[in-house]
Amino acid sequence: MLDLRFNRLTSLPSEVGKLLQLTKLFLRFNKLTSLPEEIGNLRSLEVLSVRNNRLVALPSSVNNLSALQVLDAQHNALTSLPKLGNLRKLTSLDVQYNNLSELPIDVGNLTNLTGLHLKYNQLSDIPKTIGDLVLLQEVDLEGNRLATLPQTMEKLTKLTKLYISRNKITELPAFFGKLKSIEELFLNDNQISNLKEVVKLVNIRVLNIANNNLVSLPAEITALTVLRELDASTNNLTTLLPEIGKLKTLSHLNLCDNNIGELPADIGKLPALQVLNLGGNELKALPSEIGSISTLEKLYLGCNELQELTSTIGQLSALTELNLDENALTSLPSELGKMQALEVLTFNDNELNDLPDEIYQLDNLRLFGLDHNPLEDLPASVTQGGSQAVFNYLGERLTAKNQGQ
Repeated sequence: MLDLRFNRLTSLPSEVGKLLQLTKLFLRFNKLTSLPEEIGNLRSLEVLSVRNNRLVALPSSVNNLSALQVLDAQHNALTSLPKLGNLRKLTSLDVQYNNLSELPIDVGNLTNLTGLHLKYNQLSDIPKTIGDLVLLQEVDLEGNRLATLPQTMEKLTKLTKLYISRNKITELPAFFGKLKSIEELFLNDNQISNLKEVVKLVNIRVLNIANNNLVSLPAEITALTVLRELDASTNNLTTLLPEIGKLKTLSHLNLCDNNIGELPADIGKLPALQVLNLGGNELKALPSEIGSISTLEKLYLGCNELQELTSTIGQLSALTELNLDENALTSLPSELGKMQALEVLTFNDNELNDLPDEIYQLDNLRLFGLDHNPLEDLPASVTQGGSQAVFNYLGERLTAKNQGQ
């Protein structure tokens, strides 16, 4: 192994081609603008890592590295790749964060490839030969210019992770639902308006469909019975499907920045839910069933139109973080004081004139946000002292109340 990482190399001597027994060459984090053609003499080389340099091209002799298993050239300035078809032992090709506008057609010869990382280039299409890479398990195409995917990808039956975020996709191709092995699918930041192919992928555990053109979630999404994380934020959703409670394994649900006006009662039937983000919607109230989510740890409700909270929110005994900022709340339920796990409670920018004394019972509270509320029923000398002064005042008032009983 030859490790020359984190130096200030601007060139590599041609003599490197004489290291015929070399199996690993690490040149990461230097200032290389080119590699010598003699690097192609390293027929024993298994790992070549040149990430984070200033390379604009790879030498054509790279195609002679017949023993190569890992080629890592991410974070350079590559505008094209040489022929790579002879690298038949290659299992990982990483050229993300470059300026590639196309891939060599002979990429289809890399039949042992399990990981293909092309994130943040300028690719507008993928060669059809990608379908020959039947061992692929992970493909990352995020941040390119793709409007569609080649039909031949339907042969990638071992694919478990697919990232096509931040492209120009408006509709997923008909074959997409055949990729049954996918467990992680990132489609965020495209222009997708329906999920008819996605809901066929019954092994999905993580699904990101944020920032698309969705106006609803199909009822068929409940067929994704092992789904753990769903991010549908920043769409045009106005309602949440009534059957949402059928997603029994869901632990993270992000619906922020939509137009949702109310929640179905089924929201309380999510037995594994830990994080629920409903910020930036049009909610005026919460269903009482929300108090049934006993596993919930974080609840974000900021930037809605809430005027009151259901008292059942006090049943969320596992909740550590509750954000109620920028609503229209005029009161808070005394049951908040039962949420003993709560560490963060913020209700900045509301219409509150008073606060329940029971908040003082929250022994684990470390962040208490109450700015920009009228709080006219509290002494001015207290509110001017900030959140800690208000918290202490609630404690004094609670003590006096209890002593008076």
